[in-house]
Amino acid sequence: MASTLKDVAAAANVTPTVVSHVLNKKTSTVRVSEATAERVRNAASELGYRVNVLARNFRGRQTKTIGVLNGQGLVRPQFAHGPRYFATLMDGIVSGAFEHGISVTLCPQLLGEHPEDGINDGRFDGLILYSITPSEQTLKVLDQCSVPIVIIHAHARDFGDKYVTLIADNSQGIGLAIDHLVSLGHVKIGFMIERDASNVESEERLQAYVFHMARVGLECRERDVIDIDQGRKNLSEYLREKPLQHSALIVHADGLASELIMAAQFHGHSVPADLAIIGFDSTDFCNESRPTLTSVSQPLFELGGLAARQLMKLVSGEKPDPLELVLPCSLDVRGSTMTSPLEYCR
Repeated sequence: MASTLKDVAAAANVTPTVVSHVLNKKTSTVRVSEATAERVRNAASELGYRVNVLARNFRGRQTKTIGVLNGQGLVRPQFAHGPRYFATLMDGIVSGAFEHGISVTLCPQLLGEHPEDGINDGRFDGLILYSITPSEQTLKVLDQCSVPIVIIHAHARDFGDKYVTLIADNSQGIGLAIDHLVSLGHVKIGFMIERDASNVESEERLQAYVFHMARVGLECRERDVIDIDQGRKNLSEYLREKPLQHSALIVHADGLASELIMAAQFHGHSVPADLAIIGFDSTDFCNESRPTLTSVSQPLFELGGLAARQLMKLVSGEKPDPLELVLPCSLDVRGSTMTSPLEYCR
């Protein structure tokens, strides 16, 4: 049978309050000499007593746990397969949470179709919501949330300035991509998007493409935006054309950009000689394609870490200022836009 706090108190000849003060390392009005504290620690060690963290946190009305909430309509995220978006974001969230001694939990309710079943069941001090679209259903879920929440990939204004948000500077990132392609001599630059799988940021990247094409003095026509269907039928139709309509494409996400590389090569197009390709996110996944994928680097790790830190401020009663943080992007140049054979080895 496990030893209790009272057992330790009896063995050390002190009160349970003293034992709690010593073993829980609490700041209180209780004064304990170092000799007494050492006696308590020795007694606990001999009896094999361990502090019940869950019980302690329950008494303090905190679970020391935060949850990660899936965007509406998203399937369960993958860590080991495909683009490393979620793995990189989670790495950042865990890093930020661990700085505060906080656990991070993924649970079926939060990653399923009915997250409202899990947001108020008492197991979380706060929540981080990612990859969202401010739909009526999402707003309803947020309104039902009784704990602090931080939203990644959103603008505060889209939620009535009621929540702390973080987002990458999508316009700045797309501007870097267009400037890079223009520096290589490209003038026929298109934008590829899969609207059935897009979110607020994908649409923002499309708008940024239109803006920056005008900024550099390039024509942007309706046919320069290629909306790929789920079955990829129109992707094949686009790639069957010879020559292609564009010499370069910016793609709204790395997953689709990787598919584009493989499909282009299948249809006999050389990447990047016939078609230069730029994705968005730039995780280690980009190094796995052949050629490797040039991509706008969204600071996913930093977004995750900052989200956890902002959430802990809310949990402690502090209101972060400003309400919205916008992080700059960079561009990781790899083989899909560079013609030098040496670039393919990167």
